[in-house]
This record gives sequence, structure tokens and C-alpha cells, in this order.
Amino acid sequence: MSGDGTVLLTVLLKHDQSQNLDQIQSTLGERAWWERFPPGDAEIVSWVVAMGIGQIVTLRLPADQINLVNVELERSAWGVFRTEFYPTYDFVPVRERLAREWGESRPGGGEPEPERDGTARAVDSEEAGPPRPGMFSHAKVVGDRFSLSGMHAGDGRGGVLGDGSAYDQTRRALTKVKALVEAAGGVMDDVQNLRVYLTDIQDKGEVGRARTEFFTGDFPCSTLVEVSALVEPGLTVEIEAEGVIGSAPRT
Repeated sequence: MSGDGTVLLTVLLKHDQSQNLDQIQSTLGERAWWERFPPGDAEIVSWVVAMGIGQIVTLRLPADQINLVNVELERSAWGVFRTEFYPTYDFVPVRERLAREWGESRPGGGEPEPERDGTARAVDSEEAGPPRPGMFSHAKVVGDRFSLSGMHAGDGRGGVLGDGSAYDQTRRALTKVKALVEAAGGVMDDVQNLRVYLTDIQDKGEVGRARTEFFTGDFPCSTLVEVSALVEPGLTVEIEAEGVIGSAPRT
């Protein structure tokens, strides 16, 4: 019962299938059904047709008028409908509370999820280096899908970070990939596809060794291509990534 003393009552009006529609409407008209029901102070919350079953009516009414509904159904509806009654309550606020509590119990304390609509949004991370306005985005997210530009070990000033080895360049490129994926709201195992560009195909073993440090379970699909050069002198590895946020199991 609500604070104003009203209750919700759902009434299932099952059609009598021994009568056709014209017979049903004729009987209801003779009994002034459309004027008499609902009776008293009852208000219609919803009234829907469930095809093959009948009509489902939810009323809001003072608790002390439930008997009026029962009497009116006996007077006006019997012979046309078979009736069932179900005390009802509004589950929407309960659902909102349960959803909020469930969200708060998850890792992250119920922090809001990134929006998941059809509009593309750019994502950046300090780890990936300064953005390049007017040239390209480091990452784009549409709905749950993300796409990353090629990441490499460049320092943003024309040089190369680290010791310059294929292994170290791969680790640094994947570190940037990881930072962007997490900025998009995902984890590395959400990556579904990698494209790796190498200036020397003989370095593929070192690339694979570094890659095992960033993924668990089923590794993403991967394409490895040898190219003649990358964007800056000294770069030997560049990695693109695509994936779906939430596709990997969470522990």
C-alpha cells in the first residue's frame, strides 16, 4: 500500500472463446461495461490486450474499494470474461535501487560507465603521447567498439624511447595501446584484432615474446606485415588495435 492509502490491482480478463467479438461487444454494451468499469475512485494505470489470452488491466484505487471492483466484475464481466486478480506493486523504484546497489558492489564502486551510443568519441591518454589535432585521433569509440591508431615507441620529438630493440619497442607500443584501451573503458583482453608492422620480419619472435606480457586466455587475432619504413627513423614496430569493450570475461 502506498502512503496515500491506495493499492495497485492487476485484473486478468480472459476472453471466453466460445463467443466471437460481435457477441462479446454486444453483451458488454448491454451491461454498460464501458461506463461501469472501473468503479468508484479506481484509476486505470494500464490496459493492454494480450493476444490469444485477453485483456490485462492495472488499476490504482483506495484499498477499501477493492470490493467494488470485485462486485462490478461479477455484475458486468462474467459470461464474457473469466477473471483473475493479482495485487500489484510498482517495481521500477525497486529495480533502480537494486541496479544502483549492484553497480556499487562492482569493482570501481559503481562509477558510471562510459556512454554507449552510436556517436563516435575520441579517446586519449598521456601514455600515448600528445594528440595531433587536425591530423588524427589516437583512438575512437563507437558504442562498445574501439579502434586505435598505430602505436610505437616514438618519444613525440622524432626520437625512440628505450633501448631501440624490437622487444622493447613492442612493449612500449603495447603499453600505449593498453593505456588507450583502458581510457576507452576496456581491458587489454577486450582487444579482438592486432595489426603489427615490422621493418624486419626476423624480429617477429621478439614481438611475440613482448605480446605474451599483455594478454591472457585467448589471444586476439593478429596480422603481421613487413614494411620498408615507419614514420620516424629508428622505429621498427608499430601496432594497431581494434576491439569490443566488455567482450572479455571479468574476474
